[in-house]
Amino acid sequence: MTDQLKAKVIRGVGWSALQNWVIRIISFAIFPVLARLLGPEAYGLIAMAGIYVAFLEIFSDTSFAASIEQRQDLEPEHLDSIFWTFAGVGLLLTGVSIATAPLIARFFGEPELSAVIRWLSLGVMMLMVSGVQTSVLRRDLEMRKLATANLVAVIVGGVLGIGMALAGFGVWSLVAQRLAQRAIVLVMVWRASAWAPRLRISPRHLRDVSGFGFSVMGNRVLVFLNGQFDRLVLSRTMGKESLGFYSVASRLAQLLIDVLIGGNTQVVIPALAKLQDDLPRFRTAFDKACRFTCFLALPVFAGVSLLAGEVVAVIFGPQWTPSVPAVRILALLGFIQALQYINSAAMLALGRANLRLAIQVVHTVVNVVFFLIAAPYGFVAVAAAYVIRAYLVGPLDFLALKRLQVIAFRRTLRAIRAPVVATAIMAAGVYALDAFVADGWSDRGRLLAGVALGAGLYLGGIALIERRLLGECLELVRYLRPAGAADKAGAR
Repeated sequence: MTDQLKAKVIRGVGWSALQNWVIRIISFAIFPVLARLLGPEAYGLIAMAGIYVAFLEIFSDTSFAASIEQRQDLEPEHLDSIFWTFAGVGLLLTGVSIATAPLIARFFGEPELSAVIRWLSLGVMMLMVSGVQTSVLRRDLEMRKLATANLVAVIVGGVLGIGMALAGFGVWSLVAQRLAQRAIVLVMVWRASAWAPRLRISPRHLRDVSGFGFSVMGNRVLVFLNGQFDRLVLSRTMGKESLGFYSVASRLAQLLIDVLIGGNTQVVIPALAKLQDDLPRFRTAFDKACRFTCFLALPVFAGVSLLAGEVVAVIFGPQWTPSVPAVRILALLGFIQALQYINSAAMLALGRANLRLAIQVVHTVVNVVFFLIAAPYGFVAVAAAYVIRAYLVGPLDFLALKRLQVIAFRRTLRAIRAPVVATAIMAAGVYALDAFVADGWSDRGRLLAGVALGAGLYLGGIALIERRLLGECLELVRYLRPAGAADKAGAR
């Protein structure tokens, strides 16, 4: 990897991580405020609508836009063809949603759901006509521009949602929040992108990306089933209140995954794609991505699992106490998904979306079976089924990359050794504090003490086991400046 590309990739990782950290911190501040104001029924209702909206988003141009990030010989006709094809698809899906919303509401047994779905379907159209610009920016590693758009969207949407919740608008506060975010991102990525569509569709260029795009789309169908089938089962068996408790627990887990894991993969795919013809450097970059992701993710997920009761009580309030067991269990997802996300990014970077699709089929089948078995026992059992499936099927990703002769699992384990051992040390200390020392303390006191002790033990463990890892992570800060400033600094 050249120094220029290395700087651009690290700067991209930095801005992507910064975007996710800042945005999710703001979201994390907004989320509990809305949860306290609205309660589990509103979140249950929006979760039901979210099942249908997530289904529509399978067919968004983000599936084909992934080929923009991976393809090396990209031509303007590819972009134009993808954009106009899916603008038409978006218009069609929005019209169908408006017409069929009453039938969907009847399926869930919630009449209010009809209007909610009609309005949220407009957000799908906005996604359709912003996906190409977003992917072009991501391909060029222009993460700072994407970070700015998403930051403004989260702030404005959050302020609007809280204001409407205080005014007594209920679930419509969440609807307005989502639509405002989509609209702002749409406007800002169009302004930030140097590319604009020309009125032309080339069947040949559309066919060029269709194989990869349909593989990604098929993968998204399976991701939908993995991510939404649990909510679908609960909405039919337990109602919107239980779904609300489960939805908040799963959203908290997903929030952490987005912050600590998902943001890195947005840069990992285009960065690895540039190295797909140089396997030694590809392997080195892959190991560093796993290493950095585990460094960030493992201690946080361990801490949330150990201190789930305190986290829920302090952040969301006592009315959400039934969510605690699900939070404790779902936090365990972070350990396996820290590596699975990077594995998936590596397959897409190599153009092997078909292989990722085959693996996702196995994940989906096992998930559906486990959810159907667990559903009669409540949302905590469903959470446990989700995590058990992840660990049972997770090794398939490593086996696939090994068969491609891309990575060796032992090498990856060596790369993440320090974060794993330091997390184990931290977890033992936090557990001992919570179980034997902090008995009788307030929830806030236990949480603050656990966070302080855990951070100290983890960073101390990293310093003892592999101090240079701290230096590698601090190097990231140097690349968070604008490209011109970073390049001038390098020249000096």
